[in-house]
Amino acid sequence: MARLASENIWTATRVFSFVAVLLPFLALGGGLLSASSEYWNYVRDHLLRAYFAETLLLTVLSSTLAFIIGVTLAWLMSLYDFWGKRFFEVVLVLPLAIPPYIAAYSYDGLIGYTGMIQTFFRDNFDLRLSGFMSAIGARYWAVFVFSATLFPYVYILTRAFLRKQSASLFENALLLGGGRLRLFWRVGLPLLWPSASAGAILVGLETLNDFGVSSYYGLSTFTTAIFAAWFGMGDADTAVKLALMLLGLVFIILLIRKATQNARRYHIVSSREKLLSPRRVYGTRQIVIIGLCALAVFAGFGAPLVQMFYWLTMSWETAFDAELARAVLFTLGVSAMATALVMLAAAGTVNANRQFKGRFSNVLSQGATMGYAIPSAVLAIGVISFFTWADDRLVGFFSSLSGRPMSQSIVMLVFAFFLRFFTIGYQAVESGFAKTSLTYSEASRTLGRGVTSTFFRVDLPLLRSALFSGSALVFIDILKELPLSLLLRPFNTETLGTTVYHFANNEVLEETAVPSLCIILAGAVFILLMRFWEETGEARVSGS
Repeated sequence: MARLASENIWTATRVFSFVAVLLPFLALGGGLLSASSEYWNYVRDHLLRAYFAETLLLTVLSSTLAFIIGVTLAWLMSLYDFWGKRFFEVVLVLPLAIPPYIAAYSYDGLIGYTGMIQTFFRDNFDLRLSGFMSAIGARYWAVFVFSATLFPYVYILTRAFLRKQSASLFENALLLGGGRLRLFWRVGLPLLWPSASAGAILVGLETLNDFGVSSYYGLSTFTTAIFAAWFGMGDADTAVKLALMLLGLVFIILLIRKATQNARRYHIVSSREKLLSPRRVYGTRQIVIIGLCALAVFAGFGAPLVQMFYWLTMSWETAFDAELARAVLFTLGVSAMATALVMLAAAGTVNANRQFKGRFSNVLSQGATMGYAIPSAVLAIGVISFFTWADDRLVGFFSSLSGRPMSQSIVMLVFAFFLRFFTIGYQAVESGFAKTSLTYSEASRTLGRGVTSTFFRVDLPLLRSALFSGSALVFIDILKELPLSLLLRPFNTETLGTTVYHFANNEVLEETAVPSLCIILAGAVFILLMRFWEETGEARVSGS
């Protein structure tokens, strides 16, 4: 009886995660049955093609450029040893601490007509660069911003793959002739394609998810169209239909990725194989490699940070007020609650799948982890639809209730963060369990402890590093999240992200400095802590 009750508890944990993700999309499905409004008819006849073209072009260009940057840097960092390599191993991931919308505001301040670059050339060389800057076009500035801040997704996955590869593959290819450039095209790229393309897909999903950059540059994407329908026109039905179309676009991209992914896997089959060893370089080659790494770090992290500190000197006297303090406390509180919920549910779901395997477990885990692939604007519309329906049922059942008790509280925002970032926590815990032998759990069970007692007394202590890393990743992503916060925050409350957005939208860019720096520095600290935890874990493994 006790075992049956324990299994039911863990099954309920998995079912909760699955149903929680499913409910908003069931609510969204009702939008297909609603009557078409005049605004939807206008959008369908005149604007829909432009939304598709702009969204696809922005996604493809950003993913491609991020792929090129990430693969190039991972290849150089894996095959070569040079001065400052240890430093670049740490700082090349820091662009992830910069939300793309903050980078967009920073670059506008940096290269705009009144920015430091154009002012310097006008004052010192009487050169006017405004025509050159405007000739590039808003779309391509957006592509640059996305690729400069998101390339670490490609870099991290590709670098992790190359670190585990056998040196004999590359040495044999070099012995057959052709040089190192041919080695990359004929051997390296096919080997790392699955990892690098997975990173590029993440970049594409982040681009589809974006609202701040597209809105600031005036681009007509699906996300900006959803916000325009919801806020500008007050047309919920059109917003739902656009959200469903964007959701379909995401699934098409994921299906293409699955269909074109190379199914082959490469493994080291001999314990005597040596891993890839970097080759020391000097002179011009070393300068070029250092220059490329430094340029990537400066473009994705250094330049926005410098601009924000410059704006801080202009706005610090008025920036620190009660409204900022409330935004900081609200952001930290909501982020902490959502992170705790994500990690608790992720740990329980992964442990349940680990203990009670089967097709049912696979279905539940696959369904529960699809939230990260869903753009935030789509997810927000689904959550609003579900909570509106739930509030109507509650008010009808409890006549004493007034207003909308669920959709007007932070519950809706925390729930949306949980759905969006559950996948990150799940993967972190799953990777932690993958490094932990079942021997300890089985020994505990043999000594008479149940699944639940073993989980809290044995499994959780072994997962400490994975839980810390997963919590840091989830917390960083929640700090950076803008569309969910804009759509779902309670009335008369602001997060750091929405505070930055409103300042930029009102063209008071220097006031974005303090809230932006809070987001950037918090993200940078957590990223550096994760690097420390990873290196500590690797040292323990190698030491054992």
